[in-house]
Amino acid sequence: MSRRAIKTINWSALAEKIPETEKPAFAAFKSKSDQYLRRMSANPEVPPKIDWAYYKKNIPIVGLVDKFQKEYESITVPYPVDKYTSEIETEEKKMHINIEEFIIESNQHIATANKEIDRVKNLLPFSEMTMEDFYDAYPDIAINPNKPTIWPHTPEVQLENDPGKPAEH
Repeated sequence: MSRRAIKTINWSALAEKIPETEKPAFAAFKSKSDQYLRRMSANPEVPPKIDWAYYKKNIPIVGLVDKFQKEYESITVPYPVDKYTSEIETEEKKMHINIEEFIIESNQHIATANKEIDRVKNLLPFSEMTMEDFYDAYPDIAINPNKPTIWPHTPEVQLENDPGKPAEH
């Protein structure tokens, strides 16, 4: 099973998704994976079969070969338990939900930005605007003739924002 898994990695598709800053780390990872694959391929997938009949016939000690055969066949090399795949799949599902939420939020931001672009495109060019037109388009930043401001016309230098001024009742 593990031999098939390591051979089915699509390295070129994976390399396309790696950012340029991570290419050296990716190359080191692929090199180490290739090294493990070569070491694993050097050994047979299943151990060679032992001809027990040959040894029973040629070894004079009675019961010794039977004892070795019994012990050899009872040996099992446990394959590591996969306890991470379910966690990874859970994380993947959460990530897909986050991605979907991000897409929805991004589409909302795009729609809002497109509305603002349309609004700005429909405005008069600044070179053709009068002060009244500017006030109608941008009432929050335009100079209000009914409420004059002090130069440099920023909120922190205006009298109503003076911290030493007593509050009006």
